[in-house]
Amino acid sequence: MISRDHPRTEPIVSTATPQRPRALGALNASSRADRAEAVAAAYYQNGLWCGESVVKAVNEALGMPMPDGVHRMASGFCEGLGGSRCICGALAGAVMASGIVLGRRAASDPWEPSYDAAAELRRRWISYEQATTCHEVAERHGGMSAPERWSHCAVLVGLAARWVIELVDDAQQGAASTASL
Repeated sequence: MISRDHPRTEPIVSTATPQRPRALGALNASSRADRAEAVAAAYYQNGLWCGESVVKAVNEALGMPMPDGVHRMASGFCEGLGGSRCICGALAGAVMASGIVLGRRAASDPWEPSYDAAAELRRRWISYEQATTCHEVAERHGGMSAPERWSHCAVLVGLAARWVIELVDDAQQGAASTASL
């Protein structure tokens, strides 16, 4: 059941400029992946849900190939798919966001780019988090209402957006290399 008593009635941060959620050095503003990571974490810290934050930040980082409200499709993934605590919403949002560029437009299009991106996102997620469910992540960080869990999820949301941009950039570079042969 979805938790209706969220501790976040107000934004966690109130800065206009997104802040990097983990201490790995200064933000490299020229890096699209850095920017997506920081923006996604800031959206989450300011009240959007995990999947919404990832999809919105990725769409913006990619130059808005989808309508501005595309992140709304991720709303139901909060707290692991409607509160069920199954798949982490940030991971689900990352898979949806990768489809913005890598997904098929027609049945005749190749399925591998989107399929491979989803598999790679899951591989990275498991490597980093050793879990794929909202429940596993939340319990390791004090439960759904714990401030430590909110902070940790901000990091995960940022990383999910970063990984999508890295995969899209790699795919686009690969396609450009193949086209130049």
